[in-house]
Amino acid sequence: MSAIKDYLFPDLDEKVERIIDIDSIKNIYHLSLVIGLFELFTIPVFLYITPELGHDAHVSLTRVVVCVVLCVCGRVLSGLILKNDQVPHNAVILFKVMYCLALSAWAVWVSYLHYARGDQLFTFFTVELLIVCFISLRPWVSIVLTLAVYTDLYVILYVIDGAAGLNILNYAVLVFASIMGMIIRFRSQARLAQMTVSLEQHNDLLEHANRHDGLTGLRNRKALEEDVVKLVDRPVTAFMLDINYFKEINDTYGHIAGDEVLRETAVQIKNLFPESRCYRYGGDEFLVLRTEGEVYAHEFYSFHVPAVTREKIVLSIGHAEGEPETHDQLFDLIRRADESLYESKRKTHSPEFGGHDRRRGRR
Repeated sequence: MSAIKDYLFPDLDEKVERIIDIDSIKNIYHLSLVIGLFELFTIPVFLYITPELGHDAHVSLTRVVVCVVLCVCGRVLSGLILKNDQVPHNAVILFKVMYCLALSAWAVWVSYLHYARGDQLFTFFTVELLIVCFISLRPWVSIVLTLAVYTDLYVILYVIDGAAGLNILNYAVLVFASIMGMIIRFRSQARLAQMTVSLEQHNDLLEHANRHDGLTGLRNRKALEEDVVKLVDRPVTAFMLDINYFKEINDTYGHIAGDEVLRETAVQIKNLFPESRCYRYGGDEFLVLRTEGEVYAHEFYSFHVPAVTREKIVLSIGHAEGEPETHDQLFDLIRRADESLYESKRKTHSPEFGGHDRRRGRR
């Protein structure tokens, strides 16, 4: 039972469903144009071969006009959906179902007129084939929709003459083939859509890895070069931050502990400068570029990493403000922030801050 349930009611990712929906909407967009143009083309041909317009001729023309109207509505609405990414999934499903029902209802009507004259049900089967080939619906929806349409046609033909001109076995085979065709198409599209989503996610991961530092998760130098374009001609504050005595942390506690300090430093920097671009500039040096918000005025910032040391981890901070107009001016702003950082480090490493005493304690 569980397998049947999964088959009829598959649990799909939202992005996968969106891809399937868009594919069907594109098909409806193009299908409506082709069918509409074909029906319009039949009007002059029909008028040419039918010089006298009797009742049957008017019915035939009405049939064509109705089809053209359906196609125009289908093309306009599908075009609006394609232009608007915010259309809810359920609304798209409803549109697809209504389009299939409207087209099928038209085909049933036309086939009823043909059958009453002793003609074949070519129009009906053609429309259903187009739906199977170009419009994807969830398996349970396909089953309900197909059974409803074929049953409706059969009842109408049965009322006419007991469906005497219809081979019930062949008709049942067509119903089954239509249902299986729609289900197989949907599942095939779902697999392709899932592969597409997986590929996009993989590419996003590669892109993220290419622009971010693997240890801290912050942006890297490559990302900085790409971000420059977004930062010129805007007020920018550049902050340079450096971990005080980071080499001693590595020498005393090991590089694994040093990596932990770098990771925690990245977390602290993102908390300290929210909504800012944060970069690992190199080694234990970090860069923050901020385009709005108050300037952080302190020359140092401290925090604890209990898993590494009981002592505070101290960051020296320097900053510079400006409105760079070019790539070079932005990097000149970063250079000035770096100079400010080293001015800050001279203070935090001074005896008043305990710097020299701390160095002696490490020996």
